[in-house]
Amino acid sequence: MIGNQVELRDGSIALIRAVQPEDARLLADGFARLSAESRQLRFLTGKPSLTPAEVRYFTEVDHHDHEALGAVNPGDGVGLGIARFIRHAEDPIGAEVAVTVTDAWQRRGLATELLRRLADRARQEGIHYLTALIADDNAAVDGMLERSRGDVSVTHRESGTVEYEITLPPRGLGDGLHSLLRAFGRRQLRAPDPIIEALAELTPEGSSPCDVQRLGSSRVARDLLGSSDTC
Repeated sequence: MIGNQVELRDGSIALIRAVQPEDARLLADGFARLSAESRQLRFLTGKPSLTPAEVRYFTEVDHHDHEALGAVNPGDGVGLGIARFIRHAEDPIGAEVAVTVTDAWQRRGLATELLRRLADRARQEGIHYLTALIADDNAAVDGMLERSRGDVSVTHRESGTVEYEITLPPRGLGDGLHSLLRAFGRRQLRAPDPIIEALAELTPEGSSPCDVQRLGSSRVARDLLGSSDTC
């Protein structure tokens, strides 16, 4: 497999490479191995598996407006995690960022390695800043992000989440993205709106409004599929 091997904090080895359509099985298996809590926090849904359409969305990326880097175990080929950015349609120099690592490989430094390489790819594609949704119920994470030397700003607040804009430094991660990783470690990083909206659009016909609310909470998802006060 073409990619770069990295040694993590505990001495384990991971291979990081660009996600390809052929990784559909790896991604589906990795999603199934996430704990229910991780699925809820990362994707705002507790469902145990992805549909074929959702798997295609996550693996058939153009590596320009939508980039995804995956980590696999070079010993057995099992998927370990993914970091991705999705360019803002209304502002092409910005993109939303997401990081997901399987539970067994968290707290080893894998998210850091994935995000470092994703930041490099973002710079190569002309992206100047990244945005991220953070749960608003953790004052410590809020404080870390807001103290990041002026390269972080709050751009939007909505029930349950705060959207942060993080300026990409000329190289590396910088204070802002390091703080974002701490938010990930505290299980506070939420899925970007484009992911939630795409999943909502891929929801099979006949799903109830309650299913839609479990799938995502973005404004666009609610507008597309409706909402209910009876869930």
